[in-house]
Amino acid sequence: MNYWSQLVFVSSITMPVFFLVYIGYWLNKKNKLSAGFTESASYIVFNIALPVLMFSAIVKTDINEMTNPSLVVFALVAAFLSFLLLWWLGKYFIRDRASLGVFVQGSFRSNLGILGLAFCSATFSESGLAVGAVLLAVITPIFNILSIYALTHAASDESEMDWLLLLKNVITNPLIVAILVAMPLAYWHVSLPSMVMQGIDYIAAMTLPLALICIGASLSLTALRHTQGLSWLAVAIKLLILPLSIGSAAYAFGFRGVELGCLVLMFASPTAAASYVMVRSIGGNHQLAANIIALTTLVSLFTVSIAIYLLKVFALI
Repeated sequence: MNYWSQLVFVSSITMPVFFLVYIGYWLNKKNKLSAGFTESASYIVFNIALPVLMFSAIVKTDINEMTNPSLVVFALVAAFLSFLLLWWLGKYFIRDRASLGVFVQGSFRSNLGILGLAFCSATFSESGLAVGAVLLAVITPIFNILSIYALTHAASDESEMDWLLLLKNVITNPLIVAILVAMPLAYWHVSLPSMVMQGIDYIAAMTLPLALICIGASLSLTALRHTQGLSWLAVAIKLLILPLSIGSAAYAFGFRGVELGCLVLMFASPTAAASYVMVRSIGGNHQLAANIIALTTLVSLFTVSIAIYLLKVFALI
């Protein structure tokens, strides 16, 4: 087996992704990107460009071949069980209630929409983008609901949630709306006019580069000066323990190729940057949240590369 060629293959996937993140970080350090630009660009990404990318990926794919019910069920169960286990362990070992929900969220909530999707797309091209879109559609609502539950109930077990408001926020999420609109079109093989698709492709093409630059511009290494041991524990769980456990379980259940690879890459992605905003709005330990996001983003440069390398070396993808 040519290990060098496998290493080159892995580098060709991960290095462009993190190069764009570095460009964003460098531009921010040079004061070439203002906070206002980053905020506006992030709004465009999450509310327009990323939903359009999801829509484009799904309508171009044969939905009958793309949708594997067992893959959907496995992803949902994996996300839910990982949360339950972390919530139980966290409540048992973490006495600081302000840090409990932050730790749990940071340990299981992946950056699916940007980095996870970028890894899937770079590794498997259009098929990876399509499978990644399905995983994003089914896991994102679960991540949002469980994250809100963890943060809300961390301070007090008696906290009450507005479930109707939560449901409304989930079903009006632009990503979910785009995917729900695209699914029927893909299922019935409805072809949109070429002029419309060309415009959609223009918007979709800017999604990942702009999003990765925004992540780099938002990355704060200053937060790492106050890194806690709890942050490193979250990093170990997020980037090592969960991907290895879920990947092994997926293999045992018979998943191979694109499906196995996308499952591993999605759950091996660093903690979602949006989790910081949620922590600040609820009043949790935002310093811990910033630490976890920064550390998982930096360390994933190595762990995701290793994951792809091992999957290739053992011919699992």
